Amino acid sequence: MINPYVTSGPVTGADFYGRQDLLGEIAAGRCHGTYILGTRQVGKTSLLRQVETQVPAIFLDLQWAGGRLEDLVRQVKREVRRKQRNRPWLPREEDLPAGDLFDLLAALDEQADGAGERLWVLMDEAEIWVRIARADPQVLHRLRGTVQNCPALRVVLAAAKRLSEVNTLTGETGSPFLSGFAMRYLGPLSQQDGASLLRQEQGPTPVAVDDGLLAHLLSLTSGHPLLLQLLGERLYEDGRLRWPTEGDLVGILDQMVKTGIFPHDFAALANPERAILHALSSGQPPPAGTDPAYLHGLTALGILRHEGDGYAIGNDFFARWLREQADWEAKSEVSAEGTLAVYTQAEPEMALTGTKEHAVRLRRTLVARFDKSELCTLCFEMGIESENLPGETREVLARELVAYCVRHGQIPKLVEVGRRLRPDISWEDVHEEIKTL
Repeated sequence: MINPYVTSGPVTGADFYGRQDLLGEIAAGRCHGTYILGTRQVGKTSLLRQVETQVPAIFLDLQWAGGRLEDLVRQVKREVRRKQRNRPWLPREEDLPAGDLFDLLAALDEQADGAGERLWVLMDEAEIWVRIARADPQVLHRLRGTVQNCPALRVVLAAAKRLSEVNTLTGETGSPFLSGFAMRYLGPLSQQDGASLLRQEQGPTPVAVDDGLLAHLLSLTSGHPLLLQLLGERLYEDGRLRWPTEGDLVGILDQMVKTGIFPHDFAALANPERAILHALSSGQPPPAGTDPAYLHGLTALGILRHEGDGYAIGNDFFARWLREQADWEAKSEVSAEGTLAVYTQAEPEMALTGTKEHAVRLRRTLVARFDKSELCTLCFEMGIESENLPGETREVLARELVAYCVRHGQIPKLVEVGRRLRPDISWEDVHEEIKTL
């Protein structure tokens, strides 16, 4: 039998598991610019390729271009030529302008807008913009201008946290570059989606996995998609998964190290983040005075996970690497300032100092106790047009509603209306935690 697990290259179609909320939000196109923030090999390229199957899009690999704008121009033209047969409203290559990348994108915007269409520009390995900006910071302003002034374009950047450094390159010549983008985390798969992947429920032939083994593998990986695929590949025998040996676990750890995944992720941690990981690796709690934004961001990325009332390292493989191999004295490739800016922007409802965890608790209450129709009713009773909030699913709508209320000082009203509509919920407990918002 053919081993069904995919451990190299992006996955799409039936091989793509989870991420439906994020896919729906991107495909809805309400955000003109989106930054997908994720660690290495967590599925950023796969997400963009899956988006490409759902909407009119051109895919640009910035790493392949090597930071050369002229190579990006060639990629755009190649993509337009490739997609034109299925999207006849796209211009023919000979009709495209001879200018630079931004002239080209403006022409595509005009063509799409004239046809009543939208065009998604998917930029993979977008941290390469840091290299470009070091040579010419104005390039970033032109890119953000494209996002803001081209109504038919939807620009999606997929990158690791190194992209945060572009803010330090543009801050003195205007507002930070990433302030023009909606920030979204790409973290581990949910337990349900991770289980579906291990059992290959979307494939032609499901894989048998005992419940105890399934729970064990999900615990080892905390839903990291590549680790799940690697385990599946190693443990697959005659249509089912066997229990892993110590040799299996060591072999997977070696793969994560030799391919540079764990060292790469570690290098992209700011010094305060490393202090958190060092403490947890030593059996201690996070250092006193740790900004909650670090804890929230690291957890959303899957580098940490909740454990009881505290935190633990995100998965057993990374925890073992930190204990045995991490160079805690190595220089970080990102700044604490840039990291905090990204984490704050990635979750709008977390923006107010001292109230971050409380706002998250309120969002979780809405997700757990309201269905989407009830959330729309809640918006209506508050005088908020739910259609103007991004959110094809209950989870996204709840997040955006809390973010809106934080920005407009309407958290007390949200609790008041929520109490009236759903008196069965203990709003007093929620209100005590968030009344300072």
